[in-house]
Formats: sequence, C-alpha cells, structure tokens
Amino acid sequence: MNVKIKKGLDLQIRGRAADQRLAFPLPETFHVRPSDFRWLIPKLLVQAGDRVEIGTPLFRDKQDERISVVSPVSGTVKAIVRGEKRAIEAVTITRDTDAPTEANLDFNKPTDRDGIRNLLLRHGLWPCLRQRPYSTIPNPESTPKALFIPCFDSNPLAPDFNVLLRGKEEHFRHGVGILQQAAGNVPVYLCLREGFDNQLFENVDHVEKHYFAGPHPAGNVGTHIHFIAPLDNGESVWYADPQDVARIGEFFLHHRLHFRKTAALTGPVVNNPGYFDTVYGADLSVLLADDLAQGNVRIISGSVLSGNRLGNVPTLAFYDRQITLIAEGGKREVLGWLQPGFKKWSLSHTFLAWLTPKRTYEVNTSLHGGRRAVMMTDVYDKVFPFDLMPLQLLKACEIKDIEQMEALGICEVDSEDFALCELVCPSKKEWQQIVEEAIFECRMMNVE
Repeated sequence: MNVKIKKGLDLQIRGRAADQRLAFPLPETFHVRPSDFRWLIPKLLVQAGDRVEIGTPLFRDKQDERISVVSPVSGTVKAIVRGEKRAIEAVTITRDTDAPTEANLDFNKPTDRDGIRNLLLRHGLWPCLRQRPYSTIPNPESTPKALFIPCFDSNPLAPDFNVLLRGKEEHFRHGVGILQQAAGNVPVYLCLREGFDNQLFENVDHVEKHYFAGPHPAGNVGTHIHFIAPLDNGESVWYADPQDVARIGEFFLHHRLHFRKTAALTGPVVNNPGYFDTVYGADLSVLLADDLAQGNVRIISGSVLSGNRLGNVPTLAFYDRQITLIAEGGKREVLGWLQPGFKKWSLSHTFLAWLTPKRTYEVNTSLHGGRRAVMMTDVYDKVFPFDLMPLQLLKACEIKDIEQMEALGICEVDSEDFALCELVCPSKKEWQQIVEEAIFECRMMNVE
C-alpha cells in the first residue's frame, strides 16, 4: 500500500546529524525517570545505597505491578530524587566503571504467547511496547488488532534509521517475529519512506509493508494507524521503535539483556552534529558541554516539535532517539515585522525567505506573537492530514467535552499529531499539552 500525504509541513532546520560517530565515553551517573513512561505511577523497589544489576527492578507501576522498569547498568543506587509532594523524579545510579553494559542470562526460549510476555515482563522489556489509544504501556493481558513498527521519522532533523540499526539487522528481523508471537500472531505493519533506502526492512518476512510519501507527519505512527488500520471503539494497536525491536530480538536470540541505543545529536547550535552510542539514562552533560558553553541553549529530548525540555541533568528519554539543541529566544527585535526577513521562516509569505525554499533555518524558542483566545481559522487543516476536523476536536479537548472528543476521533490521535497545529497556531495555544490532558481525562473515564 502506498500513501501520499499532501497536508503537512517540513520544517527545514540547520544541524542535521552527519553519518559519523561522536566520542562519548559512558559516564558514571545514570538517571531513570518514571516520567519517561506516560502516566505510570511508580512504586519504588530500591533505596539509596542498594546494589543493582542490569535488569534489577527499580520501580513498578502501581496500576499493574507486573509492569516494571529495571536498572540499565550495574552499580549502586546513589539517590532517590523527589519533587513536589515527594513525587519520584528519578532514581540515580552510580555505575561500576569496570562492569559490562550487558547481562548474559540463562533461560529456555518460550514458544507460546504467554511465555514470551512473561519473559518480557520479568526482565523489564515490556515497556518497549506502547499502544494506541493513549500511547501508554499496554495491559499484559490485552490483544491488539495489529502491531505497527514505524521505520522512518519525518520530524525535523530526525535520524536515519539505517544508521541507528547498523549491525543490528539480524536482531531486528528476529525481534519482529518474537513480537508478532507476543501480540497473538496479529498482522505486523512495517511503515517505510517511499523512495528511500529500505533494504534493511524489506528483507523482513511475514509482515505487510506500507510506503508513505509526503511532508511531516508522514512518519508519525498516528498517521500510519489512521491510514492502515483506523481504530474503532474498544480496539487497540501496539507499536514499537525499531531499536527496541532489535533489543528484544537480541535478548531472545543470544540471551543478552542490555539497554544500549544509538541516538543523534542535532540542532543549529551544535558544533558537530552526529550520532553517539549510549545507554538509557546516561548523564549527557559531558557530551553536550562544548555546545552548551556558547550561551543560553535549550536542550530537548526528541524533536523540536514534540520533544521534552531537559533540565540541568540532561538524559535521553526512554523512547527518544535524538537530542536537539536550539537557542533560547525572547529577544526583542527593532522593526522585526518590517524587515524583509530573508532568514526567517513563516508558514505564510510574511517574510521573503519563501523565495528560497531549500533554505535551512536557525530557529530559536521565541514565541513570535502573543497568546490569545482560539481563533476560527483553517490553518490547522493545511497541516493536519487526518480525515478529522482538527479545529472542532481541539476545541472539544480544551473544554474537556469527552463525548464530543470521542465522537470527533480522539482515540485515533495523540498529542504529537497536533505538533504542527501548535507550530502554526495564530493563537499560540499549547495544543499538545491540552490534547494530552484531554486524552488523560478520556482514559480515566473509560477505566472507571
């Protein structure tokens, strides 16, 4: 199946990662954050001073104690970082400098669905799976209608999946088969970028391959689900990142448990954009030190459109595959709107930069306008490819009208699907946060 996305937007930003490996020695300090896992309520299983090995459970989900998040390294728990109302913000671990980054396990490979699921749950690999609706870790007893593996990313400065999976081809293919069994032998959809090098994914058997073309959000899993297997009430689908699929494949193929991953360092203020190898939870301060020394910079785990801002201790979130650095804005410009703006991006032709469509931009965090009430406009329709009514759905999300949200298709979308709507919004509304809060209300209503 070939899908051509016509509505959308490619934001051309300077600072794409070159195909080179950046030197990044593994740090001693690691931070495992419950906030990386949407709406997981952590039940702490360790205390400061405890010894942990790779795969030792750090906390469980109070809503389903079968789901646990484990230590990515061997070492000692240094501290339990707490925030407001003593909420757990992070489990800080000091790594044993001479310890390997993988654990060799001895187990009999299960051949049935329940056996595979139990092994994934026991060793902390179950969180590699997520489900729609809600983009949460799936219930271990649920059965999806399909399994999606998005094999490209259309976000600004997104990494090349061929680089991320280099040397992991066999593990990826094996992982696809394992997850297909775990899901209950449901259809598996590989979503590929039309016209790009897809040889790595085209060699996978017993799956359906679908090709997408067009601007962002052509690479969002929400777009893939909407055009291939749209959700009805009561249905769910699972999806997983290709690197997590390869990790699971290596676990079952070679009995090795690890949480290593490859990610991209990108952004217009980065001196040397490229790829780096790390382990989940690693403190990235050393990697980013040279780039942060140049001034006021915002660190984002993920893309500039839907990533999360990092604080003083930067770590790559569990599901992210890039770190983006952009300059902080907020500076006033003299006669800014009257200048021709050859270096300023805008959706309309406000600035003359549209005369050079291949230009890349050095964006910053400036709002470029003031916040105001929702305006009746068709600008969202230009960047929202779903067969839904974005303005009406967003208004229903803002007033938390659950019945109207469900009628307008809230179960098919997630906050990242509205990132472009937020970017082009003339009212400067934070639509992603509003949609996430609305989805949470919808989920709680359905759970009750």
